[in-house]
Amino acid sequence: MRFSEFRQEKILEILRANERASVNALAERLEVSPESIRRDLRILEINGFARRVYGGAVITPNEADKPFVERNKVNAPEKNRIAEQAASLVRDGMKIFVSSGTTTLACVKQLHKHQDLTIFTNSIAVAAHFFSHGWGTSVRVLGGPMVPEYQATFGHATITALNGHRFDLALMGASAVHYDHGFMGFGEDEVALHDAARLQASTTIMVADASKFGRFGSVRAFGLGDAHHVITTKGVGEEFVQRFSELGVDLIRV
Repeated sequence: MRFSEFRQEKILEILRANERASVNALAERLEVSPESIRRDLRILEINGFARRVYGGAVITPNEADKPFVERNKVNAPEKNRIAEQAASLVRDGMKIFVSSGTTTLACVKQLHKHQDLTIFTNSIAVAAHFFSHGWGTSVRVLGGPMVPEYQATFGHATITALNGHRFDLALMGASAVHYDHGFMGFGEDEVALHDAARLQASTTIMVADASKFGRFGSVRAFGLGDAHHVITTKGVGEEFVQRFSELGVDLIRV
């Protein structure tokens, strides 16, 4: 990690804890010049993480901080295209882990043509969809403390329950996809679950629209080369196209 990126992550930590901070206070705390802080804040603003104000910056709530119902409406057409492509990689009889998230929820809505699926999920919304639109799919919800804003379970108990199984497929979303740091998120419990799931799965599919690429989160889940398929929308930079090709990862843009 370059020092500037490390510094930007520290700035984000400070902003999340305090909601706002001045340039001078950040410069003093991080022992760099105010000019360096201003450059960092400009980058954070471009990436949608912070908003510059007079003398400093305030935190910009990321998509994960919005209520689930509100996030479900964002980029809905793009999510549906991604979902159709993801469903085409599923085969009858598969045992699948599906992570929480609005894009993965869109994906499971496209699985109605498949038979004899066994779905494991930490998402209450994913489970509820199958319960209300049952078509012979077996669904199991992984236990653990529920986080209301995600409508999902997370934590040690959730990972322990997941680790007792092997999966044909892990279908997961990503809050941020960074060229150097890979698939990232904003919560330690979330990325720990994602990393555990991909280790338990024969095939890992990551789904994220193009707006998530080039962003970085506060916690790393795993590297770009650890996925087998990445489904996204058009607009992803050519540097990512080349990188995934070098890593042997199937990048699908819809």
